[in-house]
Amino acid sequence: MRLRNDASGYGAVTKTLHWVTVAALVAQLVVGYLLDEDDGGQGRGRGRGRGEESGRGRGRGRGGEDDDGEGVLAALGGDDVLLRVHVLLGVTILVVTVLRIVWRRTTPLPPWAPGLSAGERRLAHATETALYVCLLVMPATGITLLLVDDDLLPLHVASHVAFFVALALHVGLVIKHQLVDRDRLLHRML
Repeated sequence: MRLRNDASGYGAVTKTLHWVTVAALVAQLVVGYLLDEDDGGQGRGRGRGRGEESGRGRGRGRGGEDDDGEGVLAALGGDDVLLRVHVLLGVTILVVTVLRIVWRRTTPLPPWAPGLSAGERRLAHATETALYVCLLVMPATGITLLLVDDDLLPLHVASHVAFFVALALHVGLVIKHQLVDRDRLLHRML
């Protein structure tokens, strides 16, 4: 298998970076869901400057309250372990995204798939750009939330919304070509 992209398709490095990103995002979604499950409605940030509720978000634990020992989180080591995993996955996603951008700058993309219309090419380019921006903004704002304050929470949440919209368009285009057009577009990234 060739390492670099060429006229026949994506190379091993591009494919590996793509699927490592997908795996890290799926893991991040699961961990984030488990953190939300344990959050008990206390919010997501550190909660600085929020009066009595200050420090009751993820960054500071659960405000000194003892975990009752029930549920999935207790079996996995609680919120602190999941928060560490969440941060590690976020940093991993950020690093892999930077690597993807550097790799993309140093190796040309293969030609567009012949089955893509001009409109689909524009949509693919726009969603890909949006995904890259979100893959930089989400972890950067998440790390800032943890280290500084939760003032960036609206941007962090908005980047998630934008990410899922762009992802739905990206995956939708692939599914359309795979199931409706049957032109094996997905095969280019496998």
